[in-house]
Amino acid sequence: MHAMFKTLPLVSASALLLAACGTVEPQKPQALPTAPAPVSYDGHVAGEATDYVFVLVPDSNPATPGLALKAGESLHLALSPAFKRNAAVPIVSDRDTNLVLTKGWPQGAVPLAGQYRIDFVEKDHAITVTALKDIAAAGGNAPGIKVMHVRGRSFTNPATGGYPVTVTRRSAGGQVQAVWQGGMRVQEEMLEARLAPTNFHVPPGSNTDFQTVATGQVAPMHLGLLLWGSNGAPLNGVGVAPRDINRFPRYTGGLLVQDSNGDKRLDPAVDAVVGGIIGAAPKGATGQAATSPQGADGNPVLSGQVPRSDRFPPAAGGGKPNPGLLAIQFRAGSLPGLYRPTVELLKGNSYQFTVEAR
Repeated sequence: MHAMFKTLPLVSASALLLAACGTVEPQKPQALPTAPAPVSYDGHVAGEATDYVFVLVPDSNPATPGLALKAGESLHLALSPAFKRNAAVPIVSDRDTNLVLTKGWPQGAVPLAGQYRIDFVEKDHAITVTALKDIAAAGGNAPGIKVMHVRGRSFTNPATGGYPVTVTRRSAGGQVQAVWQGGMRVQEEMLEARLAPTNFHVPPGSNTDFQTVATGQVAPMHLGLLLWGSNGAPLNGVGVAPRDINRFPRYTGGLLVQDSNGDKRLDPAVDAVVGGIIGAAPKGATGQAATSPQGADGNPVLSGQVPRSDRFPPAAGGGKPNPGLLAIQFRAGSLPGLYRPTVELLKGNSYQFTVEAR
């Protein structure tokens, strides 16, 4: 799986109309992009626990509205029966352990408590969300619902292949208001390496993507990624080193280097190059840079050394180093506009961040 769903174009203006109006007449099905969830390594692999995201509004920019739901309205996510229910894991209506609605970025949940409930409709092989009250696309829910995330070992992936999936939005009276259709691609094996964006290093609800910063200044929050290597093991000891255009012309924004010899320095000549950064900036801009943050000892803070925010509960790892978590400090260049560094792992996938300089 390559760059995450955020780079896909908006499939139709009707997604925005849904957010604004709450109800629409029945219409032609909209596209439903799907992707492996950004918190697991093997959620899209045959025989493993199902861990996918289903994108109702394919633009993770917080400036783009998501969906609002009126009390009684529902979203029905119908999986292929090939995705077997794991009977050992109950569907719990008042917790988001089986499914969570998000605002379009990792750890950006639309709170469940008091707002919606989860159910499983066996005859449709569908997991559903029903609004308990009006869920506005504003306030604490802003910018609204964009993604449905099935998780919690609730289902088990079938054999390798493509499988249909449908999301149907219904009124409180059961009338169909909108339909999204897509496909889930189940892989035979894990990638040799995988990365995914994360916000574990910042307080819950924060989003490090789409930050705004003054020209020439460092973004207030570090960009965050989870890195996995062979067999899904956390990829620790990785930081950002200067680019080497002769050896790696693709990586114009720097190299991802693993401190192989443990000397706390990143030297592409002796350490392992595991990926890189592809820079993209306003034409003529200079000075933009992606680097590793420095620790108190003056050495780069590498993946696996970055703590999860202490705003997360201690039982969830709050305040402790998070395996595989890479923090990237990004400085905007000399011109206003969009800076879009793409971080990529060799023999793996990539993700593009957006930082706007003003």
